[in-house]
Amino acid sequence: MAEQKFITPVRPVGMELVMLYPCPHCGRNVPLLAPTEPSMGNCDFCRKQFPLVPVDNTTVQYIKLILNNGQAAIDPDFV
Repeated sequence: MAEQKFITPVRPVGMELVMLYPCPHCGRNVPLLAPTEPSMGNCDFCRKQFPLVPVDNTTVQYIKLILNNGQAAIDPDFV
């Protein structure tokens, strides 16, 4: 029988903000990385495209800053 190797859990090295945009064609909430410029989104269910309202880049950068790019979100009871 093959020996299983123990892999220690890894910490996050960065973070991204995911926004939910409702598809105007089918109504599904589509998760997309926070777009900071006007762009087009693709629904992963109906495959149709739709225009996106961008999020404020300053707000995205602020959230990343206060969470230390994901480091502050680590559960202290786990580590």
